[in-house]
Amino acid sequence: MTLQDIPPYPDRHTGMPPELRTRMPLWVILAAVTATLLALSPVALVVAFIYVWDSNHKDLRFPSQDVSVTSCRKDPVTGGPVAGVRVVSRAKRPGNFTVYVRFRDPRGKRGGEGPSEPAGKRTVVFEDLAVGATATREVAGPVPVRGGPQCVVADVTFLSTALAAEASASAAAAP
Repeated sequence: MTLQDIPPYPDRHTGMPPELRTRMPLWVILAAVTATLLALSPVALVVAFIYVWDSNHKDLRFPSQDVSVTSCRKDPVTGGPVAGVRVVSRAKRPGNFTVYVRFRDPRGKRGGEGPSEPAGKRTVVFEDLAVGATATREVAGPVPVRGGPQCVVADVTFLSTALAAEASASAAAAP
């Protein structure tokens, strides 16, 4: 460093001349930017996936939200459980609801001691249920029970009976 490299004004803090700074090479800057972009790209992909997933599933309904057990009793003639199943279709298009009902005997084989015993399963199908329609059916269990039965909806599936073109046309016409 020569005297010609030192500016004519002194450094105000130390009274010494300022240090001459060298520029960082361009390849170092480009490497740092590239590494940062590569490190942040998976985060951007996850954020984009969550955004798209949320917007596609915003109004998603599960068929089980439309089904309920309205009654559960023991048939006095057969001794088996009988469940009343009700479907209120809130689907966007007509379709078939398949409801799987599970029966249990709380008294079981040991007369009420211990956990309840399985008393069978049954399936009830509500065919071509219109949008907003309500339907009720009774389904009888296969095994006689000792006491008051328990009836629960085990699973529900929904299969649309409308063609895709009809469903999208009616959805576009809806307010």
